[in-house]
Amino acid sequence: MLKRAQFWIPGIIFLASLCLHLSLISKGPVTVDCLNLVIQSQATIDTLRLHYLYGSGYPVMVLLGSIFIIIGKYLGITDPVLAVNYVSVLFGSLATLAYYLLIRRFSDTLTAILSAIILLFNPIFMDVSTYGINHTPALCFLFLGLCSLLNFQEKGKTRDLWLSALYFGLMGATRLQDLILLFPAISFMFFAGLNKNPWQNKKNKIRLFQLLMAATFFIILVFHLPYIISDQRTYAAQATIFWKVGFIDNFKVIFSRPLEHSLFYLIRTFSAVGDFCFIAGLFYAAKINKRILAFTLLWIAIPLMFYGNALTNAPRFFNIIIPAVIIPIGIFLAQMLRYNKIAWTMIVMVSFLIMIFQPLMYSRQTFLRRHQQALISDYYIWVGKNTEPDATIISADDNIFIDYYAKRGTLDKPVRIGHLSGPDLAGFKIRVDKILNEHKPVYVTDFGINAYDYYEEFRNFLNRNYRLTQVGKMPLEVWYATPYQTLLNMYALIKISKKN
Repeated sequence: MLKRAQFWIPGIIFLASLCLHLSLISKGPVTVDCLNLVIQSQATIDTLRLHYLYGSGYPVMVLLGSIFIIIGKYLGITDPVLAVNYVSVLFGSLATLAYYLLIRRFSDTLTAILSAIILLFNPIFMDVSTYGINHTPALCFLFLGLCSLLNFQEKGKTRDLWLSALYFGLMGATRLQDLILLFPAISFMFFAGLNKNPWQNKKNKIRLFQLLMAATFFIILVFHLPYIISDQRTYAAQATIFWKVGFIDNFKVIFSRPLEHSLFYLIRTFSAVGDFCFIAGLFYAAKINKRILAFTLLWIAIPLMFYGNALTNAPRFFNIIIPAVIIPIGIFLAQMLRYNKIAWTMIVMVSFLIMIFQPLMYSRQTFLRRHQQALISDYYIWVGKNTEPDATIISADDNIFIDYYAKRGTLDKPVRIGHLSGPDLAGFKIRVDKILNEHKPVYVTDFGINAYDYYEEFRNFLNRNYRLTQVGKMPLEVWYATPYQTLLNMYALIKISKKN
């Protein structure tokens, strides 16, 4: 029956995913990166020149944002933020379909169906599928690249090798760091494959691998070329930061404090039942095909070591790991169903439902709220309405929101991971006093005070040196929290003036 249904199952998976993501699409921007994508995409349209996003530039994402803004205007979508959010909706749905096709190549249709449904309802994956961000396009290209690579290994058609290079190249031009982190896993899959390929000798494999890497690198280079030509220093700086953050400054293997938080994200997003199924699935994967087990562990371990050791380990970074974690879970559940025992079937179905719905119980309000309200944009529009046109607002990570929605000038607060230094605060006071001496108003929000103020040193500094007058309060959802641990509070707008 499953074999006969394999032609219409992919369509159902795609449509179900599309309907779910459309029903939860965010009304406004959810993160700083989302709004930055809107700004750079709009600038690309206005100037007909590819604009730099952040990190390595992510050119494909900027192009996708620009295309969707143009299409949105044609369809009557006047808000560019909403238009860009549709990028993730579409590619999140395509990624779910591509993941189904990939797992079907790894195992069978039943395992692929279970795995695709688990991915679809995973809160971390659902999160990036409802607002404009580059995670879902990168995942979609990754899954398609792996599918093409497996087709090439099975049939030996050069066309599939070129297709895999195209998809990996697009992934690198969408989210370069994730392709770098998955390079060992992709290399392993190329040389080991799912099964032995007698038509490929060792020398031939090396030559074809070099061809694959050369074509992938060429595609990445073509998309990044406008950035490299315009600003080579930025690329050198970003590469240095990437290396230092992941492998020099913070890399402590399993002894990293951020790694504990990372493991917490992964454990909670699958529930205790899912965690048990993952461990059991590793044993089944080893029994069925050791190559799949090795590939899965490489896929999980290397990105986890990098993102898990980063100080800013937001849950969305782990979308590159989530699909690999699901592979053993899907294998285990499918294996249990094959026993054709009523008791086992009931246990599997109950476990499957718990795994899907328990994490969603914690996150459903977040997704519904984002779909119905744009709290971030509303807050900063309110800030603009309650401040003078020449006002300066002290900012932390929210300067882009202040500039775009409040349309006010900003002054960056001193930021350190640990304690603030005396010289930092003294220098900041000089800048604030200069503005006040020019008889221009200065404001700060509760978010601006609290961000990175781990020891309340900045708050104490303001109370000690200035008179703080609350203007009002509005709800604001802080964007770097998890889907199931959102920081939704009333945040005040405060006017700063000199003490008499």
